[in-house]
Amino acid sequence: MPEFWKNKKILVYIALAHHTRFISPVMEKLSRYGAKVDYVIGQAERSQEITAINLGLNYTHVFDWLKPEDQTDIQDNYLRLRNTFSTNLKNGYLYSSTPVTVTDKTIHSTAMEYVGFRNIMIEKKPDIGFALHELNRWGKMFSFWAKKFNVPVVTFQEGLYYGMDFGYTGHLQYSTFNLVWGKRIKHKLIDFEAPADRVIEVGNTHLANEIERQKKNSIRKKKRQEFKCKNKFAVLLLFSGEIPDINELHPLFKAVSASTDKKLFIKFHPSARHDQVERWISMIPKAYKPAITTFSGDENLYDLLSMSDVVALTQTSTTGLEALFFKKPLVILDVKTSQRLAYSFTEFKVAVQMTPKEFGKAVSENTDFTGLTDQKDIDKYLETELSGTRTAIETVIDISEKIIKAKQTRAKQALKSTTNETRDWSIIVELPKTPENILRQLEAIALNSEGSGTFEVILIEPCGISKQASEILDTLKGDLIRLKTVRGQSIPEMMNKAALSASGRTLVFIKEGLVPMPGWLGHLDSGIKKYGKNKIWGARILDDRGGICHDGIIINKNNSPVSPYNHLPAEYPNALKERSFQMIDHFTAMNRSHFYRMGGFWEKAGSYSFMDICLRAGKSDKKKDYCIYLPKVCLAKLKNNKKTTPDEAIYFYGRWQGRLWENQEVFYKTDQITESEINTARLAQSMATL
Repeated sequence: MPEFWKNKKILVYIALAHHTRFISPVMEKLSRYGAKVDYVIGQAERSQEITAINLGLNYTHVFDWLKPEDQTDIQDNYLRLRNTFSTNLKNGYLYSSTPVTVTDKTIHSTAMEYVGFRNIMIEKKPDIGFALHELNRWGKMFSFWAKKFNVPVVTFQEGLYYGMDFGYTGHLQYSTFNLVWGKRIKHKLIDFEAPADRVIEVGNTHLANEIERQKKNSIRKKKRQEFKCKNKFAVLLLFSGEIPDINELHPLFKAVSASTDKKLFIKFHPSARHDQVERWISMIPKAYKPAITTFSGDENLYDLLSMSDVVALTQTSTTGLEALFFKKPLVILDVKTSQRLAYSFTEFKVAVQMTPKEFGKAVSENTDFTGLTDQKDIDKYLETELSGTRTAIETVIDISEKIIKAKQTRAKQALKSTTNETRDWSIIVELPKTPENILRQLEAIALNSEGSGTFEVILIEPCGISKQASEILDTLKGDLIRLKTVRGQSIPEMMNKAALSASGRTLVFIKEGLVPMPGWLGHLDSGIKKYGKNKIWGARILDDRGGICHDGIIINKNNSPVSPYNHLPAEYPNALKERSFQMIDHFTAMNRSHFYRMGGFWEKAGSYSFMDICLRAGKSDKKKDYCIYLPKVCLAKLKNNKKTTPDEAIYFYGRWQGRLWENQEVFYKTDQITESEINTARLAQSMATL
């Protein structure tokens, strides 16, 4: 792994310090491996530049990459942006409950940044890019231009993700993968709109190292000595961006001030305005000040967590999760706030909710706060929120290496077969494991393939097939070949093996659990005669409820492959059109010689192997009609296909991210249908199949 990274070029977009902490540990390790890491910051009233300076990073400003000859581009983009904002304001935003303020300076800066990010990608030619996320304009532009120049971009989870779902729209539009901390976050993103195969759980890249640093440097002991609370009970109160009314906290102030063995530490969020913080601190009653110490961006949060005996929050915050990882009992103070979030630590039973008066009383009575929650609940919660955190940095580096290697994949060598063409068709089938589905699949092939020329069937038997299923296969006769999968062999590898032993002029590949409908081979033969033999052929696939599962592949707004009319009725008119696509899936057929020239399926592609070979064909042939969808060739699914693995997704998106651009809107416009009409049809189909 270290050798691989020597002289690799990495470009990193960074913003604020409390976010950069998730990226920095990975970059520090890659730098030690010999990678060349460059940081770029955007225009944000110098806040991003201050972060880079304070961290001592080798950075450039995006404006540094502008040239005199870029002025025309900048002006054109500025006018486009200004017109877009003006139009949106006229169309109702001006009358929304929240006033929208757009300054000319911001619009022009954005146009300059847009061109600057383009230039830096052209000049630097990085092997990979990293950013916190692409929810802000800088992350979006950074990821867009990286994708435009086929540079993979990895984004990181920003925090706990406790906000409303719509706030995460576009979280994974242009970036190749988003690496999140745990299972709950992944499901939160994909349940809303993010593509499941591009969200990978890796854990928190910062916490494990931070815990180790705290132990190694005896931070708790040093900080307790520094702040004169060595033998005192230290309460840490953390504010979010919203500072509560100070009068609500007087009962807590009074409780800690009434005893010489208690100390209250208050830390304000970095986003809190300085004047508000100063005003709030000045309002602390003089009698309580000796027992209270305040911090505003001038003390390491983790040092304070380490020093404390109990942590209290006034609003849901990522810091609560971090406090639990530090094994600190957590209290949620019930104070008035302008926003109540749906996410609650108390609902997960990992924190207790108290009013300031109740909390003050508990502190006065020397309550054992660790006894107010069950450690089993906390362990379960952390397991869900922070998957594999102690190895997160290594996991991120491993994923990034695989992404770069996928991007650098060379063309496959042609296959050579020793068998002769003696039949019209070779039907290569990935068998399911259950006996009943094996029987249904083989019976459908036998019954529905008669009268369409000569054919053979090559069966790919999965590992771990049952004794009953094996006995059924032993009874089969006729033009049939059985290939048993050895543990560790991929399905694409087995399909290539089957293709090399095939004798049919046309190779037909059927994924697990698909059964052909009557006349399927005849319709396939008609398509070949109509369009020519050197194509990749796709079919209409129906799900187990009679709806459409596959009718070609388009690219959606998240730049991920989907079928345009999936979940609609089997006979939906727009799904019955013969047409070309960039990719097809589930079923494919190819002329034997054409398949051999392509080098067959790529083994690492796994469940993406059919789409992968389509993209390879398009890259070599440079034609628009190399994949033809034939709706009359129809198959039905007996079960859901296997889920993709992270490694398969890493290969596919790492290799092809520069080819996957949104075309869904254009496709629907060509078909003269709106997304609203499609959603209505899907709802009707869903109601009909309840």
